[in-house]
Amino acid sequence: MCMSKKYLIVYYSQSGNTKSAAELIQHVVDADLYEIEAQDPYPTNYKELLKRVREEMDENVDVAYKPVSIDVSSYDVIFVGTPNWGGKVALPLATFLKQQDLTGKTILPFLSHGGVGKQDIEDDLKELCPGAKVGSAYSAFQKVEEDDVEDVIAWMYQYMDRA
Repeated sequence: MCMSKKYLIVYYSQSGNTKSAAELIQHVVDADLYEIEAQDPYPTNYKELLKRVREEMDENVDVAYKPVSIDVSSYDVIFVGTPNWGGKVALPLATFLKQQDLTGKTILPFLSHGGVGKQDIEDDLKELCPGAKVGSAYSAFQKVEEDDVEDVIAWMYQYMDRA
């Protein structure tokens, strides 16, 4: 692995599953870590959450997020973590990504899901990050567990060595 590259982990986590993956990645690679949070927090009740997310997706809402001070221009590789929201990136994270110039960056997506897999997350990221090289996503069913660590590390190094 080339140590001269700068790594960033930026993620949105609704239930903590994506956060646990982000923290694992940070434990393995020297990366700055930022959590994107919705300005107006989502409900913790699953049915209410789904209702709000569906409404926002149907209306193409750019969901506001709490301010963060990240200068993405200083990073070479950006790990992007999200729960799978109907095959899309979580809306607050999508808003953040749309506002960044990620041209020439390597985007390494990772996600958590409840049983649906990656769906269209990689394509969604390619649209949100024009000009960036988007790698294949690491996908975890719910939470990254201890026995998943080797798979996560193998996925990371597969792309980091080529970034």
